[in-house]
Amino acid sequence: MKTQNSDIVFVGLTGGIGGGKSLIAKIICSFGFPVYVSDFEAKRLMENDFSVKKQLLENFGNEVFINEKLNTNFLAQKVFSDKNSLEKINKIVHSAVFKHFFEWAENKKQKIVFMESAIIFENSLEKYFDKIISVISPQEVRIQRVMQRSNMQRDEIEKRISNQHSNEILTEKSDFVIINNEKEALLPQIIKILDELKN
Repeated sequence: MKTQNSDIVFVGLTGGIGGGKSLIAKIICSFGFPVYVSDFEAKRLMENDFSVKKQLLENFGNEVFINEKLNTNFLAQKVFSDKNSLEKINKIVHSAVFKHFFEWAENKKQKIVFMESAIIFENSLEKYFDKIISVISPQEVRIQRVMQRSNMQRDEIEKRISNQHSNEILTEKSDFVIINNEKEALLPQIIKILDELKN
């Protein structure tokens, strides 16, 4: 769906926790394409955008911030234990993120721009994109990656994975799929997709 400037191709880059979408985003960046990292930008907006901060404080109280910094542990507990809290945060943050994303994209003055986001399909955000790439990996590979990079326990990781779409659903819903199973070569897959997007 073309939502803004019809000359820009908006591409969503998604995948579940531990799938490797951040690595793919870095490789795409290395080819000269701008990639908007939604997690980073969402946190920045939550800490610095007056309207977003005000709405968070009104909905969740002063515990949302510690010394002007986002209390990510408090928010994570809220969203993973209470569906209503998750919906509230999504409503507050998504509108601010996409407003900023489209302004950012216009300023880049490039034909193709990417947004990295884990929750495109889960939150019905596909309408904002012309094409969507999903990065998929076997579940055990994902669990091991997350355990190596964080202090999350296996059961917590499995719970997060269970709240996200399966590889089968991601494959079915996406325009392109990158298999990141530590066996398939990534570069040929990425280059093929970039070539198709440019044509």
